[in-house]
Amino acid sequence: MPDIKIEIAASAVLAAFNRLQQTAAAPGPVLAKVGDILAEKIRMGFHRSQDPYGNAWHGLAVRQGKPLVDKGHLRNSITYRVVGNSVEIGTNRPFAAVHQFGATIRPKPGGVLRFYVAGRPVFVKKGVSIPARPFLPSAKHGLPASWEQEVLAVIERAIARQTQG
Repeated sequence: MPDIKIEIAASAVLAAFNRLQQTAAAPGPVLAKVGDILAEKIRMGFHRSQDPYGNAWHGLAVRQGKPLVDKGHLRNSITYRVVGNSVEIGTNRPFAAVHQFGATIRPKPGGVLRFYVAGRPVFVKKGVSIPARPFLPSAKHGLPASWEQEVLAVIERAIARQTQG
């Protein structure tokens, strides 16, 4: 799935997950719920034009509207899968890393870049810089606190169901 891999291990979430495993509960359904929550949080960032930490994305330079939602391909490609005792969230879009981290795209030597703005072709000889518009949490900053709290709540509810039932 992902062309980008960012590993985030929130210690409180890992501790709660370890407690869940001690209850002999099957982790799959809980991890699927975590995946649902995190994927939706990422999609909401597109709606708000914000990174996971609430920082606004750079505005658009050549068209009106909101960044990364012109056609919605990237936003709509955000999916998750449960792999063992973890959740992988990402996209299969090859251009995702450019938007997550930013990039400068240059034409081949002697060539030009061609792209469309408002249906009209634009030709550029020197290249274009695309600013980073992070839509996934970063390993450096970890899960946003509010996201971590929601994930913890899901795990804690599952633990409570297992110990009561």
